[in-house]
Amino acid sequence: MNRTTKIALAIGGVIVLSYPGIAWVTGMAIESRMQHSEQQALDQVPYLTLVKREYHRGVYRSTEIATYGFHLPVPGGVKTAAALPSSATFTVVNNIRHGPFPAGHAGALAVVVSTLVVPAPVEKTLSGVLGTRPVLQAHTTVSLFGGAATALTSPAFRLVLADGSALAWAGLTGTIRTARNQAGWTGQLSAPRLVFQGARGMVEFAGLEYSGSNARAFGGLYLGTGTLTIERLGASSPRPDEGFSVQRLSVTSTSKPDGEFFDERTDLTADAATFAAVKVKNIAYSVSFEHLDGPSFASLLQALRSGAHEAVANPVQGQTTTRNALRQYGANLLLHDPVLDIPRAGFTMPEGSFLLSAKIRARGLASADLQWPAAFMALKTHAEVTADLRVDNGLVQKFLTMGGSNPRFATQLTSFEQQGYLTAGASAVTTHIDYSGGRLTLNGHAFPPAAPAD
Repeated sequence: MNRTTKIALAIGGVIVLSYPGIAWVTGMAIESRMQHSEQQALDQVPYLTLVKREYHRGVYRSTEIATYGFHLPVPGGVKTAAALPSSATFTVVNNIRHGPFPAGHAGALAVVVSTLVVPAPVEKTLSGVLGTRPVLQAHTTVSLFGGAATALTSPAFRLVLADGSALAWAGLTGTIRTARNQAGWTGQLSAPRLVFQGARGMVEFAGLEYSGSNARAFGGLYLGTGTLTIERLGASSPRPDEGFSVQRLSVTSTSKPDGEFFDERTDLTADAATFAAVKVKNIAYSVSFEHLDGPSFASLLQALRSGAHEAVANPVQGQTTTRNALRQYGANLLLHDPVLDIPRAGFTMPEGSFLLSAKIRARGLASADLQWPAAFMALKTHAEVTADLRVDNGLVQKFLTMGGSNPRFATQLTSFEQQGYLTAGASAVTTHIDYSGGRLTLNGHAFPPAAPAD
């Protein structure tokens, strides 16, 4: 036996003999990291609390059973719909294999298989269609030096309930990758179809896809990009005036830091939508917030989350915390000259198109201007609004007749045109709106008009 072989065998023997101790140490490390990650998640999600947690740690593997409560604060005298309970609990069971070689993975702190445990009555109902398969499961590989990769799966099934209604679920798949200390994450999610058919109608969504990538900024914000698309979303009812459908809905959000500030833009589009007898297409809505003070917004978000958590046990205290947060940090945001820009909001109906654009800001505010309740007058004085509106003539006539013809509206519209507030072109009605220094103008004419002199 040569010298190299002897050294390799010696190293291997040391690893084998020390492996139980290494596994024990990684078991302690993964427990601490999981508790930290769970607390971060609880801090991020209002109304979610940890009800009970059991952790059983062994040498090579451990088990965690965590029960969470979800509570919606309901003001006194307000009842929630039967389909939306004000509180619920759910349990997640985590089976953890310790590193450094968990379940055959080299160089990992742990491999965690997380299973959602549904309430016993639901589990009994689903057992006939799922067998021993969990309704939702996550397989996570935790890196030795931070970060994790998770694969989500939910099996497809079709369930017929006792009242004859049916639920069809085509399954779910997804992946999430997180950086060390939750500094950033990327994710993808796919849910092909969900359909509920009952005596009172049907609800369906199909072709749900999400992808996003975000990094933490200003301590508590995640900035980046994300796109959600749904091929079909809708509901039907025995009453034809209650159904709706949306085709090819897409929502894209983009945010990026710029020094101490950040910009955020959301674009929503839909190919077509039907609401009862109203049909629209080419729906587009874009909105951006520019020059937002990052530290102030992060503090506002954290304070709003604190208010939401407090509202679970004490709704009045939660409302007070929320109100104080808006006054303090909302005022800080306004002092840094943010801009609300709506470059496009529009849709098309068979009768024509509607198009609106607007920009809102409030420059020159000082801290003294935003002391409550004088802030309302300060905003009225400092606010600057510009907007352009265009409505095709056919659509104007459609609006005038919706809900029943009222000659007074047509008369008022003609009066506005004669006074110059509206421009009635060959194909569309347009106007330019400007608000500055407490003065509103439409097409350059003061509105409302000054009273005639005696």
